[in-house]
Amino acid sequence: MTMERRVSLLFAVNAVINWTLSVRGIIDPVGAALAFGGAVPSYPSVVRLWQAFVFMFGCMFWEASRDVRGKVALLKYNWIEKTITATAITFGYFAGDVPVRLMILIVLTNWLWIPFIIWGDWAVRKGLRLGS
Repeated sequence: MTMERRVSLLFAVNAVINWTLSVRGIIDPVGAALAFGGAVPSYPSVVRLWQAFVFMFGCMFWEASRDVRGKVALLKYNWIEKTITATAITFGYFAGDVPVRLMILIVLTNWLWIPFIIWGDWAVRKGLRLGS
């Protein structure tokens, strides 16, 4: 399997993860908050908005996965988005306002993926610079 195909699959999988995890929060933000161990949100629309952003980023990841060379400028936004989200949730966890289940989800869906996504971004950029 070529490097480009591996990167394409990496971004496609990330798109599907984002879509899958965001739908519940868009449809039922209160239920989503409770499912991850949080309290009933005072403003469910804020949960819905954030989940809509997660869904939208999934769309961008999917678009990038269809043509990693042609969409190379979008690749960095995958690891930037995941790093911002993971950092904010991790700080919240250590401050005591993020439940354990949500922190575990962030480890599994963000922190573990970030190094691979950075590799994919850099590998495609390097391939373009070298003309391969």
